[in-house]
Amino acid sequence: MANVSDTKTTKLSVIESVSYKVGKLVEQNRRLTEQCDKLTHRNDRLVRENAEMKATVAGLEQRLAAFELKSGFSGSGDGNKKAQARVNRLMREVDKCIALLNR
Repeated sequence: MANVSDTKTTKLSVIESVSYKVGKLVEQNRRLTEQCDKLTHRNDRLVRENAEMKATVAGLEQRLAAFELKSGFSGSGDGNKKAQARVNRLMREVDKCIALLNR
């Protein structure tokens, strides 16, 4: 009889241990799910901010190119060289387009 009682006690102890470990895993899963949700929202926000900043940079680059071209035509020495280089680059691009159209 004592042997049967020890076996039951051992089984109960194992069941309690497994139950405790399962509870810990469930709690850890809940915390990790919350953390994942927070990180997903943060990532989404950062992706939106990144896209907005890229758009801002592109707009500023266009404004800078227009300003450089404008200052080049106004006669300043360094700006004049930049404007001439930009005009030459645009002319080469136009020539390439014409060549493609003639094919």
